[in-house]
Amino acid sequence: MAEHRLTYRSTLEASEKLLDDLGELLARYRVDRGLSQWVLLVVSEAFNNALLHGNKRDPKKTITVVLRVNQSEIVADIIDQGEGGVEKVRSRRTSGPLAESGRGVDLMERFATSTRFEELADGGMKVTVSFCRSGGREYAKSPERHGGKDGY
Repeated sequence: MAEHRLTYRSTLEASEKLLDDLGELLARYRVDRGLSQWVLLVVSEAFNNALLHGNKRDPKKTITVVLRVNQSEIVADIIDQGEGGVEKVRSRRTSGPLAESGRGVDLMERFATSTRFEELADGGMKVTVSFCRSGGREYAKSPERHGGKDGY
């Protein structure tokens, strides 16, 4: 499995750079367009949550994205240097479809094959999302499978 480690300062400009870097990697591995869009959506949601809620836009802190790709799956770890993230995820309210914010975790859980939230020993949080690389819409959760909170 190929692995890429990308590290960014906690600045708003980093979100755009992440999308460019991730898009290039997905193209290099010939990930189909539909799946690429879902990976970009989910990883950017996790990244923005790490930026805003975890690291609180502190440019002294970093966010690391570890991307692993093989023929059958794509796995991304998004790691911040914040505090108390898992408890915030567990206690969050599900947002409505028209809410202006608060939908990030719901989107991650809907479009990734699996989602896991883990508190790190140093206080940061790691979000791990995975995607099957099979064709069609099979790589995302079907509506019947959606609804649980994987990983915690």
